[in-house]
Amino acid sequence: MTGNAQDIPSEKKLRDFPITWLRKNLTIIIAHDIDHDGYPGYNDFMTIAQRLIKHGNVKGKAADDVIEFFRSYAKPPKDGARSEIMGKRSLGEFVTAAWKAEHNPGVIDLLRSKYSRMFKIFDLDSSGYITFDEYLVFWRVYDLDLRFAKMQFDYMDTDGDGKISEEEFVNAAVDYYTSLDADTPNRFYGPLINY
Repeated sequence: MTGNAQDIPSEKKLRDFPITWLRKNLTIIIAHDIDHDGYPGYNDFMTIAQRLIKHGNVKGKAADDVIEFFRSYAKPPKDGARSEIMGKRSLGEFVTAAWKAEHNPGVIDLLRSKYSRMFKIFDLDSSGYITFDEYLVFWRVYDLDLRFAKMQFDYMDTDGDGKISEEEFVNAAVDYYTSLDADTPNRFYGPLINY
């Protein structure tokens, strides 16, 4: 992980966090903060679900699964790492809670579970792989800069077969959250914001 619990800035100022970690987390927050109010909330996640249904032409039970995935993520259990993060209502609180949660040993398991479920909803044809066309839906749903989609797709496609497996998708997501390597080409949610 990215540090020790004692490394949590006591004053909770954004400048106190490792810059690469901060840039990645702010990028994630901005990708999910559809209404631009400073934090990703329930309405943001439901908007993302509706975008996926629209851009992915998802219908029936698959559409219901998309809504359930984003609803369950937006309304976490009453306790645990996700609830500590999702209950925050300011950018500073959100980032500080994310830093603290990252040091919870169960967070990697939560990330793997979340991105495994996310893989399944973006695997629009249920083939067990995400094609580049399906991956473009991911970038459109999050309103990411499409110029960088192919670069990230190729980064994630570690075996070079022209499609992304669930393992490749999940591993890239976990690496994005946990690596402090500023030079990594992993841009899971697009280019990092400058801070």
